Amino acid sequence: MRRIATVLTTVSLIFMGAPVANAALDVAAVHVADPDPTGGAAANGKGLVIVDIEAGGTAGGTTPVSKPGGGKKPVCTHEGEKVPCTSDDGVWDGGCYMRAVDPQPPKSDAVWRGNENGLIVTCTPFCDEANTGSQMGNPDGLCAVTVTRWVPALPGAPDPAVLAQRAVSRMQLRGIDIGIVPEEGPGRVGIVGMPQWMWVNEPRPRTFGPITREASAGGATVTATAKVDKVVWDMGDGTSVTCVGPGAVYEDRFDTMESPDCGHRYTKQGRYEVTATSFWTVQWEGIGQTGTIPLDFTSTANIVMGEAQVITQ
Repeated sequence: MRRIATVLTTVSLIFMGAPVANAALDVAAVHVADPDPTGGAAANGKGLVIVDIEAGGTAGGTTPVSKPGGGKKPVCTHEGEKVPCTSDDGVWDGGCYMRAVDPQPPKSDAVWRGNENGLIVTCTPFCDEANTGSQMGNPDGLCAVTVTRWVPALPGAPDPAVLAQRAVSRMQLRGIDIGIVPEEGPGRVGIVGMPQWMWVNEPRPRTFGPITREASAGGATVTATAKVDKVVWDMGDGTSVTCVGPGAVYEDRFDTMESPDCGHRYTKQGRYEVTATSFWTVQWEGIGQTGTIPLDFTSTANIVMGEAQVITQ
Protein backbone atom coordinates (compact mmCIF):
# COMPACT_ATOMS: atom_id res chain seq x y z
CA MET A 1 0.00 0.00 0.00
CA ARG A 2 1.10 3.57 -0.51
CA ARG A 3 2.05 5.59 2.50
CA ILE A 4 1.25 9.31 2.67
CA ALA A 5 3.47 11.52 4.75
CA THR A 6 2.85 15.21 5.36
CA VAL A 7 5.70 17.54 6.20
CA LEU A 8 5.53 21.27 6.93
CA THR A 9 8.23 23.33 5.26
CA THR A 10 9.00 25.02 8.55
CA VAL A 11 10.07 21.74 10.19
CA SER A 12 13.13 20.55 8.34
CA LEU A 13 12.83 21.23 4.61
CA ILE A 14 12.19 24.57 2.97
CA PHE A 15 10.54 24.64 -0.44
CA MET A 16 10.61 28.11 -1.96
CA GLY A 17 9.16 27.16 -5.34
CA ALA A 18 12.43 25.57 -6.41
CA PRO A 19 12.33 22.21 -8.20
CA VAL A 20 12.40 19.21 -5.89
CA ALA A 21 15.03 16.50 -6.41
CA ASN A 22 13.11 13.25 -6.10
CA ALA A 23 16.26 11.15 -5.93
CA ALA A 24 17.46 13.00 -2.87
CA LEU A 25 14.25 12.11 -1.04
CA ASP A 26 14.07 8.55 -2.47
CA VAL A 27 10.41 8.98 -3.32
CA ALA A 28 8.33 8.29 -6.37
CA ALA A 29 6.75 11.72 -6.58
CA VAL A 30 6.58 14.94 -4.57
CA HIS A 31 3.60 17.27 -4.76
CA VAL A 32 3.72 20.76 -3.25
CA ALA A 33 0.35 22.35 -2.54
CA ASP A 34 0.14 25.94 -3.79
CA PRO A 35 -0.67 28.48 -1.09
CA ASP A 36 -4.36 29.21 -1.14
CA PRO A 37 -5.11 32.83 -0.13
CA THR A 38 -8.83 32.08 -0.04
CA GLY A 39 -8.52 29.81 2.97
CA GLY A 40 -7.69 26.30 1.66
CA ALA A 41 -5.51 23.60 3.10
CA ALA A 42 -2.45 25.86 2.95
CA ALA A 43 -4.07 29.15 3.84
CA ASN A 44 -1.40 29.83 6.41
CA GLY A 45 1.14 30.13 3.59
CA LYS A 46 3.44 27.50 5.05
CA GLY A 47 2.99 25.22 2.03
CA LEU A 48 1.81 21.67 2.75
CA VAL A 49 4.13 19.08 1.25
CA ILE A 50 2.67 15.67 0.38
CA VAL A 51 5.23 12.96 -0.23
CA ASP A 52 3.87 10.01 -2.19
CA ILE A 53 6.15 7.02 -1.50
CA GLU A 54 6.02 3.80 -3.50
CA ALA A 55 7.19 1.10 -1.10
CA GLY A 56 10.21 -0.67 -2.51
CA GLY A 57 10.27 1.51 -5.62
CA THR A 58 13.05 3.63 -7.04
CA ALA A 59 13.31 7.36 -7.13
CA GLY A 60 10.94 8.89 -9.62
CA GLY A 61 9.75 5.48 -10.85
CA THR A 62 6.50 3.55 -10.86
CA THR A 63 5.76 -0.12 -11.31
CA PRO A 64 3.53 -0.81 -14.32
CA VAL A 65 0.64 -3.17 -13.60
CA SER A 66 0.88 -4.83 -17.00
CA LYS A 67 4.61 -5.55 -16.80
CA PRO A 68 5.49 -7.29 -13.54
CA GLY A 69 8.60 -8.91 -15.04
CA GLY A 70 12.00 -7.47 -15.73
CA GLY A 71 12.91 -7.27 -12.07
CA LYS A 72 9.97 -4.99 -11.25
CA LYS A 73 7.50 -5.81 -8.53
CA PRO A 74 3.96 -6.71 -9.61
CA VAL A 75 1.18 -4.33 -8.68
CA CYS A 76 -2.08 -5.67 -7.29
CA THR A 77 -5.31 -3.66 -7.22
CA HIS A 78 -8.78 -3.83 -5.72
CA GLU A 79 -11.52 -1.57 -7.09
CA GLY A 80 -8.87 0.60 -8.72
CA GLU A 81 -6.77 0.98 -5.57
CA LYS A 82 -3.42 -0.64 -4.94
CA VAL A 83 -3.40 -3.42 -2.37
CA PRO A 84 -0.54 -5.60 -1.07
CA CYS A 85 0.10 -8.61 -3.30
CA THR A 86 0.66 -10.76 -0.21
CA SER A 87 -0.65 -10.61 3.34
CA ASP A 88 -1.08 -12.82 6.36
CA ASP A 89 -4.12 -14.23 4.53
CA GLY A 90 -2.13 -15.37 1.49
CA VAL A 91 -1.59 -14.28 -2.13
CA TRP A 92 -3.90 -11.81 -3.92
CA ASP A 93 -5.68 -13.26 -6.97
CA GLY A 94 -7.69 -10.17 -7.94
CA GLY A 95 -10.65 -10.96 -5.74
CA CYS A 96 -9.30 -12.35 -2.49
CA TYR A 97 -6.19 -13.49 -0.65
CA MET A 98 -5.63 -17.21 -1.12
CA ARG A 99 -3.75 -19.50 1.26
CA ALA A 100 -3.45 -23.26 1.02
CA VAL A 101 -5.24 -25.16 3.77
CA ASP A 102 -2.73 -27.08 5.89
CA PRO A 103 -3.20 -29.94 6.18
CA GLN A 104 -5.20 -30.50 3.01
CA PRO A 105 -8.58 -32.23 3.56
CA PRO A 106 -8.96 -35.79 2.27
CA LYS A 107 -9.96 -36.17 -1.38
CA SER A 108 -13.24 -37.65 -0.21
CA ASP A 109 -14.25 -34.26 1.21
CA ALA A 110 -17.00 -32.56 -0.79
CA VAL A 111 -14.94 -29.36 -1.01
CA TRP A 112 -12.79 -31.06 -3.69
CA ARG A 113 -15.82 -31.36 -6.00
CA GLY A 114 -14.40 -34.54 -7.47
CA ASN A 115 -11.03 -33.00 -8.43
CA GLU A 116 -7.89 -35.06 -7.91
CA ASN A 117 -5.35 -32.30 -8.55
CA GLY A 118 -5.08 -28.72 -7.37
CA LEU A 119 -5.55 -27.71 -3.75
CA ILE A 120 -8.02 -26.40 -1.22
CA VAL A 121 -7.51 -22.78 -0.20
CA THR A 122 -9.04 -20.16 2.03
CA CYS A 123 -10.24 -17.12 0.10
CA THR A 124 -10.19 -13.95 2.20
CA PRO A 125 -11.54 -10.77 0.52
CA PHE A 126 -9.62 -7.52 0.88
CA CYS A 127 -10.80 -5.50 3.83
CA ASP A 128 -9.70 -1.98 4.70
CA GLU A 129 -10.58 -1.78 8.35
CA ALA A 130 -10.36 2.00 8.26
CA ASN A 131 -13.00 2.30 5.55
CA THR A 132 -14.73 -1.07 5.37
CA GLY A 133 -18.01 0.03 3.84
CA SER A 134 -16.57 1.73 0.76
CA GLN A 135 -13.91 -0.90 0.13
CA MET A 136 -16.21 -3.89 0.37
CA GLY A 137 -19.48 -2.32 -0.78
CA ASN A 138 -20.95 -3.33 2.54
CA PRO A 139 -23.32 -0.76 4.09
CA ASP A 140 -22.94 -2.41 7.50
CA GLY A 141 -19.21 -1.73 7.48
CA LEU A 142 -18.26 -5.38 7.93
CA CYS A 143 -15.65 -7.35 6.05
CA ALA A 144 -16.77 -10.22 3.86
CA VAL A 145 -16.17 -13.65 5.36
CA THR A 146 -13.44 -16.08 4.38
CA VAL A 147 -14.55 -19.06 2.31
CA THR A 148 -12.85 -22.38 1.57
CA ARG A 149 -12.77 -23.71 -1.98
CA TRP A 150 -10.86 -25.70 -4.58
CA VAL A 151 -8.47 -24.05 -7.05
CA PRO A 152 -6.12 -25.56 -9.66
CA ALA A 153 -3.16 -23.62 -8.20
CA LEU A 154 -2.35 -20.60 -6.11
CA PRO A 155 -2.30 -17.32 -8.08
CA GLY A 156 1.20 -16.44 -9.20
CA ALA A 157 2.53 -19.52 -7.44
CA PRO A 158 6.02 -20.63 -8.46
CA ASP A 159 6.64 -23.96 -10.16
CA PRO A 160 6.55 -26.49 -7.31
CA ALA A 161 9.13 -28.66 -9.07
CA VAL A 162 11.55 -25.73 -9.00
CA LEU A 163 10.94 -25.22 -5.29
CA ALA A 164 11.46 -28.96 -4.77
CA GLN A 165 14.88 -28.73 -6.41
CA ARG A 166 15.68 -25.78 -4.17
CA ALA A 167 14.72 -27.81 -1.12
CA VAL A 168 16.96 -30.65 -2.29
CA SER A 169 19.90 -28.30 -2.73
CA ARG A 170 19.51 -27.32 0.91
CA MET A 171 19.98 -30.94 1.95
CA GLN A 172 23.61 -30.99 0.69
CA LEU A 173 23.41 -34.69 -0.10
CA ARG A 174 26.53 -36.69 -0.93
CA GLY A 175 27.80 -40.22 -1.32
CA ILE A 176 28.14 -42.64 1.56
CA ASP A 177 31.22 -43.08 3.70
CA ILE A 178 32.36 -46.56 2.74
CA GLY A 179 32.85 -49.23 5.35
CA ILE A 180 34.61 -52.32 3.99
CA VAL A 181 36.75 -55.28 5.05
CA PRO A 182 39.54 -55.49 4.07
CA GLU A 183 40.10 -51.80 4.80
CA GLU A 184 41.86 -49.29 2.61
CA GLY A 185 45.40 -48.24 3.39
CA PRO A 186 49.03 -49.45 3.37
CA GLY A 187 49.53 -52.93 4.75
CA ARG A 188 45.83 -53.77 4.54
CA VAL A 189 45.41 -56.98 2.53
CA GLY A 190 42.38 -59.24 2.23
CA ILE A 191 42.51 -62.97 1.53
CA VAL A 192 41.09 -64.33 -1.70
CA GLY A 193 38.11 -66.59 -1.01
CA MET A 194 37.40 -65.08 2.39
CA PRO A 195 34.17 -63.11 2.90
CA GLN A 196 34.20 -59.35 2.39
CA TRP A 197 31.81 -57.10 4.29
CA MET A 198 30.47 -53.79 2.96
CA TRP A 199 28.39 -51.24 4.85
CA VAL A 200 27.54 -47.55 5.14
CA ASN A 201 29.95 -46.18 7.69
CA GLU A 202 28.17 -43.98 10.26
CA PRO A 203 25.11 -43.18 8.12
CA ARG A 204 23.98 -39.59 8.46
CA PRO A 205 20.98 -37.69 7.09
CA ARG A 206 23.17 -36.19 4.36
CA THR A 207 24.67 -39.55 3.35
CA PHE A 208 21.78 -41.97 3.85
CA GLY A 209 18.67 -40.06 4.93
CA PRO A 210 15.97 -39.57 5.75
CA ILE A 211 16.30 -35.81 5.57
CA THR A 212 13.59 -33.16 5.06
CA ARG A 213 13.89 -29.58 3.87
CA GLU A 214 11.46 -26.89 2.71
CA ALA A 215 11.60 -24.12 0.13
CA SER A 216 9.18 -21.21 -0.09
CA ALA A 217 8.38 -18.42 -2.53
CA GLY A 218 5.39 -16.19 -3.13
CA GLY A 219 3.60 -17.47 -0.06
CA ALA A 220 3.84 -21.10 -1.25
CA THR A 221 5.92 -23.87 0.34
CA VAL A 222 7.17 -27.20 -0.95
CA THR A 223 8.42 -29.90 1.42
CA ALA A 224 10.87 -32.56 0.22
CA THR A 225 12.07 -35.71 2.00
CA ALA A 226 14.99 -37.78 0.71
CA LYS A 227 16.28 -41.22 1.65
CA VAL A 228 18.49 -43.92 0.16
CA ASP A 229 16.63 -46.87 -1.34
CA LYS A 230 19.64 -49.06 -2.10
CA VAL A 231 23.40 -49.08 -2.50
CA VAL A 232 24.89 -50.84 -5.51
CA TRP A 233 28.47 -51.97 -4.98
CA ASP A 234 30.65 -52.41 -8.07
CA MET A 235 33.37 -54.66 -6.70
CA GLY A 236 35.85 -53.93 -9.48
CA ASP A 237 36.03 -57.58 -10.60
CA GLY A 238 33.10 -57.46 -12.99
CA THR A 239 30.48 -58.18 -10.35
CA SER A 240 28.08 -55.97 -8.45
CA VAL A 241 26.18 -56.40 -5.21
CA THR A 242 22.91 -54.62 -4.43
CA CYS A 243 22.29 -53.95 -0.73
CA VAL A 244 19.09 -52.59 0.79
CA GLY A 245 19.77 -50.85 4.05
CA PRO A 246 23.08 -49.61 5.46
CA GLY A 247 24.60 -53.08 5.89
CA ALA A 248 26.04 -54.76 8.99
CA VAL A 249 29.25 -53.35 10.45
CA TYR A 250 32.08 -55.88 10.66
CA GLU A 251 33.64 -56.62 14.06
CA ASP A 252 36.70 -58.73 14.84
CA ARG A 253 34.59 -61.24 16.73
CA PHE A 254 32.84 -62.18 13.50
CA ASP A 255 36.13 -63.68 12.21
CA THR A 256 35.34 -65.50 8.93
CA MET A 257 31.56 -65.22 9.10
CA GLU A 258 29.60 -64.11 6.04
CA SER A 259 28.00 -60.69 6.10
CA PRO A 260 24.30 -61.17 6.86
CA ASP A 261 23.14 -58.57 4.35
CA CYS A 262 25.92 -57.09 2.21
CA GLY A 263 28.96 -59.17 1.32
CA HIS A 264 31.18 -60.53 -1.45
CA ARG A 265 34.05 -62.96 -2.15
CA TYR A 266 36.95 -62.33 -4.51
CA THR A 267 38.39 -65.22 -6.51
CA LYS A 268 41.61 -63.59 -7.72
CA GLN A 269 44.30 -61.55 -6.05
CA GLY A 270 44.93 -58.00 -7.15
CA ARG A 271 44.01 -54.38 -6.52
CA TYR A 272 40.36 -53.47 -6.82
CA GLU A 273 38.54 -50.16 -6.98
CA VAL A 274 35.22 -50.60 -5.21
CA THR A 275 32.49 -48.16 -6.20
CA ALA A 276 29.42 -47.68 -4.03
CA THR A 277 26.52 -45.89 -5.71
CA SER A 278 23.72 -44.79 -3.40
CA PHE A 279 20.35 -44.39 -5.09
CA TRP A 280 18.06 -41.82 -3.48
CA THR A 281 14.39 -41.06 -3.86
CA VAL A 282 13.16 -37.57 -3.03
CA GLN A 283 9.43 -37.24 -2.47
CA TRP A 284 8.01 -33.74 -2.46
CA GLU A 285 4.63 -32.10 -2.07
CA GLY A 286 3.27 -28.59 -2.11
CA ILE A 287 1.07 -26.11 -4.00
CA GLY A 288 -1.39 -28.89 -4.68
CA GLN A 289 1.13 -31.14 -6.41
CA THR A 290 3.42 -34.06 -5.57
CA GLY A 291 6.39 -35.61 -7.27
CA THR A 292 9.56 -37.66 -6.94
CA ILE A 293 13.16 -36.90 -7.84
CA PRO A 294 15.66 -39.75 -8.33
CA LEU A 295 19.26 -39.03 -7.37
CA ASP A 296 22.46 -41.04 -7.07
CA PHE A 297 25.88 -40.37 -5.58
CA THR A 298 29.09 -42.38 -5.88
CA SER A 299 31.91 -43.10 -3.45
CA THR A 300 35.04 -45.19 -4.06
CA ALA A 301 37.55 -47.23 -2.08
CA ASN A 302 40.68 -49.13 -3.16
CA ILE A 303 41.49 -52.48 -1.60
CA VAL A 304 44.12 -55.20 -2.09
CA MET A 305 43.40 -58.93 -2.18
CA GLY A 306 46.14 -61.53 -1.87
CA GLU A 307 46.61 -65.31 -1.69
CA ALA A 308 46.89 -66.86 1.76
CA GLN A 309 50.33 -68.42 1.05
CA VAL A 310 51.73 -65.07 -0.08
CA ILE A 311 50.63 -63.39 3.13
CA THR A 312 52.26 -66.09 5.35
CA GLN A 313 55.70 -65.90 3.71
